[in-house]
Amino acid sequence: MAGTQGFLAMFTIAVCFLLSGAQETVCSDASLADIVFIVDESGSIGNDNFQLVRDFIHNIVDGLNVGLNSVRVGIVLYSDQASAQVFLNSFQEKTEMLTFIKMLPYRGGGTKTGKALEFARTNIFIREQGSRKQEGVQQVAIVITDGQSQDNVSSPAAALRRAGVTVYALGIKDANKKELTQIASHPTTKNVFKVDSFVNLKTLEMRLKNSLFYNILQRSVKLNERAFTAKKSCVETGEADIYFLIDQSGSIEYPDFDDMKNFMNEFLGTFRIGQQHVRVGVVKFSDLPTLEFDLTTYSDKDSLVKAVNGIKQLGGGTQTGKALESMGPHFVSAKASRGHEVREFLILITDGESQDKVRDQAKHLRDQNIIIYAIGVKEANETQLLEIAGSEEKMFNVNNFDALKPIKNEIITNICFEDICKDMQGDVIFLIDSSGSINPEDFNKMKKFMESIINKSTIGLNEVRVGVIQFSDKQDQIFPLNEYYKKADMVQSIEAMTQLGGGTLTGKALSFTSQFFDPARGGRTNVRQMLIVVTDGEAQDKVLAPAKEIQDKGVKVYAIGVGNAKFQDLLEISGNRARVYSEVDFDALGALESQLVLGICDIDKDCVRTEVADIIFLVDGSSSISPQHFTIMKNFMMALVNETTVGEKQTRFGLIVFSDKPESKFTLNSYTSRREVNTAISKLKAPTGDTYTGKALKYSLGYFGKEYGGRKALKVPQWLMVITDGEATDPDDLKKPSEMLRDNGIVVFSIGVVGANKDELETMAGDPARVFFVDSFHELETLHKNISIEFCNNIKPVCMKEMMADIVFLVDGSESIGMENFQQMRQFLFTLVTSFDVAPDKVRIGLVQYSTTPRTEFLFNTFSEKQNILDYINELPYKGGGTMIGEGLDFLLNELFVPRAGSRINDNVPQIAVVITDGQSQDNVELHALELQKRGITLYAIGIKDADEEELEDIATKPFNQHVFRVSGFEALQGISQSIVQGLCTTVEEAKRQITHVDRNCSSATVADIVFLVDGSTSISPVDFQVVQMFLRRFIEGLDIGSDKVRVGLAQFSDEPKKEFL
Repeated sequence: MAGTQGFLAMFTIAVCFLLSGAQETVCSDASLADIVFIVDESGSIGNDNFQLVRDFIHNIVDGLNVGLNSVRVGIVLYSDQASAQVFLNSFQEKTEMLTFIKMLPYRGGGTKTGKALEFARTNIFIREQGSRKQEGVQQVAIVITDGQSQDNVSSPAAALRRAGVTVYALGIKDANKKELTQIASHPTTKNVFKVDSFVNLKTLEMRLKNSLFYNILQRSVKLNERAFTAKKSCVETGEADIYFLIDQSGSIEYPDFDDMKNFMNEFLGTFRIGQQHVRVGVVKFSDLPTLEFDLTTYSDKDSLVKAVNGIKQLGGGTQTGKALESMGPHFVSAKASRGHEVREFLILITDGESQDKVRDQAKHLRDQNIIIYAIGVKEANETQLLEIAGSEEKMFNVNNFDALKPIKNEIITNICFEDICKDMQGDVIFLIDSSGSINPEDFNKMKKFMESIINKSTIGLNEVRVGVIQFSDKQDQIFPLNEYYKKADMVQSIEAMTQLGGGTLTGKALSFTSQFFDPARGGRTNVRQMLIVVTDGEAQDKVLAPAKEIQDKGVKVYAIGVGNAKFQDLLEISGNRARVYSEVDFDALGALESQLVLGICDIDKDCVRTEVADIIFLVDGSSSISPQHFTIMKNFMMALVNETTVGEKQTRFGLIVFSDKPESKFTLNSYTSRREVNTAISKLKAPTGDTYTGKALKYSLGYFGKEYGGRKALKVPQWLMVITDGEATDPDDLKKPSEMLRDNGIVVFSIGVVGANKDELETMAGDPARVFFVDSFHELETLHKNISIEFCNNIKPVCMKEMMADIVFLVDGSESIGMENFQQMRQFLFTLVTSFDVAPDKVRIGLVQYSTTPRTEFLFNTFSEKQNILDYINELPYKGGGTMIGEGLDFLLNELFVPRAGSRINDNVPQIAVVITDGQSQDNVELHALELQKRGITLYAIGIKDADEEELEDIATKPFNQHVFRVSGFEALQGISQSIVQGLCTTVEEAKRQITHVDRNCSSATVADIVFLVDGSTSISPVDFQVVQMFLRRFIEGLDIGSDKVRVGLAQFSDEPKKEFL
C-alpha cells in the first residue's frame, strides 16, 4: 500500500546529488530509502585502489539525509566470504557512519559476488537488521566490483531482485560486462555502469549521483505511470484474441517458470476478459507444442488466473519453429468461434536458441495478420527473435525472467495503442539541442527519434501538427506547426537538418519557442499542446522563467536529458517530474517513443470514452429520408457507439425507429458488446411514413425502465438521442413528453439535419447546448466527435453500484487560499458528496479542515442524511492559518478513523481519506501518511496550484497515477470530479472483491481447528500490532465459527508463550 514511499524519497536525493563545480549539496529533505553497498574487497584491488572506493562511498553517503527515520545505509564487504560492516540500523548519526566508512577494512581474497548477493538478501535486507521493506520503503543495492566472479551470480541476483530490491552494478577495470548485466535490474542500459580504472571512479561520481539515484525514483514513477496508462488504454480494447506461446524446456528453472506465469497473470489484469471482449489462450512448448487451454475455455479473469497458476512445466528441448507452426490452426479455430475477424496477437517467451528454423513459420503467421511479440530471456538468440517478431519494435530481450515484469506495460501499451490513439489531435513542437557537445552520430539519432514519433502519429491539418526548432547559442526554426501536414514532408525536412554547433542557451531557446504555440503560428487552443525538449548538457542560462511562460499557456513540456544533462534544469523546463526523463545515452531515446505518442493521444484526459450510461437512439425513419441518407444516419450512430465502452456493466444501447408510429428495434439489455450493437444498427431498414416525433418521445420513456435494462436505480446516466430531418407532424405534442423525460432524469440530445425545426429541437432538449444541427447528411459523418465531448460533459460522477465506505475529506484552510478560492473548494466538495449514496449503512462522510491546527467539521456519525452534509458544506467556515498537513493526517488517524467517530474500520468497510492542498506542508507528512496506510486506509492527494508534487506522492497510496491529482487552479477542480469519484468507486470495489474472495475461499471450510500463534515481542510497534489485530479479525469474520464447525484458538509469544483463548 505504501510501497512507493521509498521511491518518492529518492527524488529529492536525486536533486540534491547534483553538483555545482566541486561543491556537494547535502540532501536535507530526502526522507525514506534503504540503500546497501555490496563492495568487492578482493586481492586484485589493492590498498590504494580500495581507498578510492572508500572515498567514493563516503561522497555518496555524505549527500544523503542519513537517519533511522530517513535514509538508512548498509555496507557489505566480500571476497571469498561476505561480511556485514554496517547494518541498516547500525547508525543513527551520519557523522558516525562517515567516520566508519573512512576506516572500512581491506582484507583481500577471492571474488565470490554470487555469495555476497545471497548474503545481502538473507542477512541485510531483513527486518531484524533494519530493513523497512514491509513498510513500503524502497530497497536498493549498489554492487561495486573490479573483476569476474568466481561463482554464479545469475540466480542469487535474480533472487535479490525478486525480493523487491533494485540492483545497480558498478564495474571497475576488469569487471565482466555480461556479468554486470546479469546482476543489475532491468533496464540494464540504465543500471549498469563501468569505468576502466579506480582513478576514474571520481569522474563517474557526478554521473552516478545525477543518473543512478535519479533513475531509482524515475524508474518507479515511469513504471507506475506506464502501468496506469496501459490499463487505461486497454479498457478501450473492444475485441482481441491473444495466445501466449511459452517455453517450458529444461533450461528454465522453476522460479523462472513462475515468473512467466506471473507475467501472464499481470497481463490479464489489464484487459476486459470475456468471449465478446478479449480472449486468451496458452500453448507451451519444448520438443513438442502442447495446448494448455484455448481461447474459448475460460471467459472470466478469475478462471484464467487460476488456470495459468496451474500450468506445469515438463522440460525437454527447444523446438520453437515447430511450436510456431502449430499456432496456425489455433488461430483458424479462433476466427470460426468468433464468427468474425478481430485483431490477433501471439506473445512468445523463450530462454534459448531454437533447435529448429523459425523464420518461415513466423512469417506464415504474420501473413495471416497475426501480430507476434517475441520475448527473449537470458541466452535467447536475437537473430531468431527478430525473425519471429518481424520488426525490432516487437522484439524484446531481457537478462532474466524477473525482468519480464517491467517490460509488460510496454507490450500491453503497444497492443492497445490503436484503440486509444485512433482520434489523435495535438500540436507538438520538438526543441532539439544542436550544440557542439553532441557528436554527429548522436545528432542523427535525435533526428531518427523525431521521425519515429511522427510516423507513429496521425499527421494532418485537423489531427496532429508538428513543428521543429533546433538551438545552441542561437535558434533555428526548421518548420512551424502550420507548414507541413504530411509525414513525408516533415521527415524530408528533418533529414535535411544540419547541426549548429556552439553553446547551450536553453533558456533563450525556450523564450524563442513560446510564440510558435500561438494561433498566428499555427497553434490551436482547443487541442493538447506539447513541447518535447531534448538536451545533452547543462544550460548556460536560466530556464525557469521562460519555461514557466510556456507552461502557463497550458503546454505540456517533456524534458529529456541525455548523459550529463542537469536534472534541476530538466525539472524546471518541464514543471512536472513525471514528464522528466534522464537517459544514459542517445540510444535510449527509442524506448521513449511510444510513451510520448501516448502523451499526444492525451490518454490522461478526464473523459476518454463514455464508460457507463444508458443510451437510446430515437431515429426518424420517415419517407423524407432516402435510403442513402438513412445509411449515413446508421454510420453516424455506429460512430457514436464506437466512442463508448459497451458492456453489461458499462454503456448499454437501445434503438427505436419512428415514422407514423414508433417501434423498438432493440432494448438496453439486448446486447453487451460494441460489435453486436453495430451489427444490429447496420441491419436497420427505414419504415417510411410521416414524422410523429411527439408520439415517439412518449413511447421512448418506458424503454428506460428496469425491465428493458434501464439502470436508473443504480444512478446510471440515461440519455435519449433524437435524430430527425424534418418538422414534426405532431408539433403540439412535443413539449409534454420532453418534460416527462427530463423529469425522470433522462437527458435529451436533439440532432437535426437539413429540414429539422430548430425550435422543435430545443423544445425536446430543453437546453441549447444539447442541440446539434447540420445542413446536410454528410456533415453527420464528423459530428460524432462533438457529441462525444458533450457526452463527457454530461456524465455525472456517480458510482454504478451501491457501496459501503467511510470517506473523510481533509481540506486545506490555510491563509494562502483566500475566500474566493475556498468557495471553489466548497463547490468541489459539494459535487463529490452529491455523487454518493450517503446513509448510515452505505457511504459515511467526514470532514476535517486543517491549517496551523486541524479542526473537526463533522464526523462519520454526525450526519445520517446527504442533504445535511451538503448544507454544512455550503456554509463551511474558512479557517485561515498555516499549512500543517502532517498534523492533519495524524488527527485523522486518532480522531476520525476510530469507532467512536463512526468509522467502521473494524467491520471490513473501506476507509478512505482525500487530502486537498494548495501548498507545501510546514511539517513532515510522509511518516504520518505511512501510519494511515499501515492501518489499511487509502489516501488520495489533490494538489492545487503551488502544491508540491513530491509531497503529494509522499501522502498518496500507490499507484500514484490513480491516487494523485494535480490542477493548475481552484477553478479547475470541477474538471477532475469525475475521475476522483470513479477512483473512489474503484477503490471500494477492489476492497469488496478482496473481502468476497476471502469469504468465498473460507466458506467451504465447514470443519476445522485453527490456532493463531502471534508475535507479541517489543520489535512490533503498537500501530503494527493493531494491524495484526485487524488482520485476525477480518480473517475470522470470514469463517463459519461453531463448536461443530470451525474452532479457533489464539496464543501470543515473546520471551514466553501466553494462551489468549482456546
